[in-house]
Amino acid sequence: RAPGRCGGSRVTATDSPVGLAGARRDDIAIVGMACRFPGARNVNQYWRLLTAPQAQFATVPDSRWRSAAFLSDNIRDASAAYTDTMALLPDVGHFDAVHYGIPPRRAKSMDPQARMLIDLAREALQDAGWEAEGFDREETSVITALTESGYREISTMQLRMRQLTGGEFGARATDPRWPETVRAVSGLQGTSVAGLLLNMGPNTVSSVFDLHGESYALDAACSGGLMAVANAVFALRAGRCRIALAGGAQLLLTPDLLVGLCRIGAISRSGRCLPFGADADGFVLGEGAGVLVLRPLADALAAGDRVYAVVRGVGTANDGTVQGGMHPQAAGQLRALRRAYRDADLPPDAVGYLEAHGTGTTVGDPVEVGVLGELRGERGAPAFLGAVKAVVGHALNAAGIAGLIKSVLAVQRGVIPPQPPFDLGDRSGLDAARLTIPTAPTPWPESGQPRRAGVSAFGFGGTGVHLVVEECTRAPARPAPDEGPRLLVLSARDREGLARYARELAHTITGDGPPLDEVADTLARRTPFAERLALVVE
Repeated sequence: RAPGRCGGSRVTATDSPVGLAGARRDDIAIVGMACRFPGARNVNQYWRLLTAPQAQFATVPDSRWRSAAFLSDNIRDASAAYTDTMALLPDVGHFDAVHYGIPPRRAKSMDPQARMLIDLAREALQDAGWEAEGFDREETSVITALTESGYREISTMQLRMRQLTGGEFGARATDPRWPETVRAVSGLQGTSVAGLLLNMGPNTVSSVFDLHGESYALDAACSGGLMAVANAVFALRAGRCRIALAGGAQLLLTPDLLVGLCRIGAISRSGRCLPFGADADGFVLGEGAGVLVLRPLADALAAGDRVYAVVRGVGTANDGTVQGGMHPQAAGQLRALRRAYRDADLPPDAVGYLEAHGTGTTVGDPVEVGVLGELRGERGAPAFLGAVKAVVGHALNAAGIAGLIKSVLAVQRGVIPPQPPFDLGDRSGLDAARLTIPTAPTPWPESGQPRRAGVSAFGFGGTGVHLVVEECTRAPARPAPDEGPRLLVLSARDREGLARYARELAHTITGDGPPLDEVADTLARRTPFAERLALVVE
């Protein structure tokens, strides 16, 4: 296949692999994005955080759980963690059920991860400019990565307590006050079962937005978010759908994973995450979520969509038979990476930036750097390396999405975000792979080729994913904007929300300087609400 660039005419499944202007039939456009990460409620805030990075780590608040009850350095205490530092999202219980026409009791029984996916799906569709005008809902799929948040355990607590009372786990609870305690815990309701099933996350998104393509959840641990995007790419290429919402969400509502990962020593004792750092001692657990809107590139260009970037190559692999499942396997990582660049029809050194899995562990980071060195070879073109876990922590199922959105924004904007200040560890492996870790926002070096980035995520259990994303160098088919002032139309359900919206929009226009005609067009495609503000601007 010829080297691909963004562009070309609409292609069908029967066309040749390469379209006009070198456009590849397999190229998939990212036309909308939405996210929540610690310190960032949306994509614009996320980019500002990444370009002036500050670690979003703090003590677990008592509103989440009483962390002091689980904090202990006693290695014999199987129910304790040696740290209470995490990177958590605020106010994860908030959800405007009325906005979506969801009955309050049903909304309460929904896993907060599913609620967050609904919000992000709406925001991603808004970002694509499709909320008001509509799109091909018949051929739109929803593929998300989800794993347990702890909400199931909270919801079924009364059942476990009754089992404990009955002596199913050993001695019976004999305290006469125990039955009263059991009754004080909320039990299951008629709407609760749907909240216990992870598939109801994407299925509810499909229901709320009336989508009729594939709709399912998957769990590939730390590579889950990227695997969801990979599956969406495969579905789009195969013609099983024409549009896909793909992403992942991770909340940590109970201390289970913190305690469990402390038991194997993966969590940082110092409360820092320092990928490739001399003082690296593990990762900080985090939360987050992201949703991308994907469609074939030819369709996006023909429709005049704004294209953030193009998914050029996808590689997936599992480690297979290994001695112990907790240590990173170089062969498995290399397999996923090589498959991605083969799929992209590019040499491995064609990317100018690599977003590493980068857990900040003394075992994981050297293996990953060694794999990159073997992949790229001694004569590979130089590239930059980073890992977003240093800023927002390790969001497990959503970690790959955090890295992907970061990389897509870097490719689109032509700026490579820096790592927070740290002391570099072993430099020899990075030098051998010709990789540099930026410490300040860095303009993307001019090479005469489209900007390209590679994104890795390697899951606990051995499933790895690598994506190659590329700058869109062809402008979509849009009429030339006319001269003159623009009308910016904002609306919200209440006055306070409208004020927040206006401030955020002003901040974005001032900081990023997007074309006003495109801003006006995007705002005009959103559903209007009761409180409105219209501005004539130049």
